[in-house]
Amino acid sequence: MLLSRQRFSSLSEGSPPPAQAALSISHAVGSSLHRALSDDALKDEDNAAFVRCLDPLVREEWLRRLRWIRLVDRLAENECLEPAGRRFTRFCRSWQRFVATGRTGTQDPYAQMVREIGLCWGASRPRRPTREASPAPARAWEAYMAALSDYHRPGLVLSTLAAHDTMLGRLSGHLFQLIPFLTPATTETIYAFGALDQFMNNLRDLEEDASHGICYLPEEVLGAWRIDRESLLAGRALGQAGYRRMMSFWINEHLPALRRCATAFIEMDLPEPSLAIMRGWTLRRHARIERVLRECDLDFRAFPARYWTAVRRELPAS
Repeated sequence: MLLSRQRFSSLSEGSPPPAQAALSISHAVGSSLHRALSDDALKDEDNAAFVRCLDPLVREEWLRRLRWIRLVDRLAENECLEPAGRRFTRFCRSWQRFVATGRTGTQDPYAQMVREIGLCWGASRPRRPTREASPAPARAWEAYMAALSDYHRPGLVLSTLAAHDTMLGRLSGHLFQLIPFLTPATTETIYAFGALDQFMNNLRDLEEDASHGICYLPEEVLGAWRIDRESLLAGRALGQAGYRRMMSFWINEHLPALRRCATAFIEMDLPEPSLAIMRGWTLRRHARIERVLRECDLDFRAFPARYWTAVRRELPAS
């Protein structure tokens, strides 16, 4: 079955050619291979269904990177839930071994993917005598894994707004630097766009995160409006006047500030069509998250049902 050009072009920037419908993005990137905080199948469609419209060779390059990213993300979450398994730690050690020696262990369950990643980015020893000589994607990959290690841990509390924004960049700023077809200029400017995307996804996932005892709102912001973290996680804070004022600051003041930081990439002329399509799709998702949250009067508990209904309605048919 072919994707509809008219329907899909309304969801992205430009008019990509219709393509043979692929398997779901979540299936293609292995969303549920490991137990994690949630089943991210629908999130993967929300984030990356645009990939299904791309030329097959271009699409496979995107899916390859998305598989790598999804794997380490799921392994990091899995280690939070099942620390005895140490799957993320074992993957990181496998990567470090490959970087240092150009080899992987004979019994290493991640050997094939580690070699694939390392060879793609020239990260093995013959091309990488020193850390400073690492290719840019390999540096971004290592920075992303370090961020996952730092931020995917039980009881995480961010003290300040600055620490929160640093987290956004270290996670999705580096993640976006891993996507294909970047130039040196786009690699630099996409970092702030990735940080903006992490902010929007955190907004989208407020209720889900709270159900797992996770709150990325920093203590500095919660304290400014006298919101107790535990009452927010339990949903009791929603009836407090301070909650509305805090969320108004979050989306009416801080969100625009992050968007301004991402202006260079948002307004950049992107010669690679798939990057332009990704940008248009992502900005559309950002607008949908903000619109639905406002329609819910900033009630993050009411948000998920309404939002995911909208996503299912707007996703291209497979």
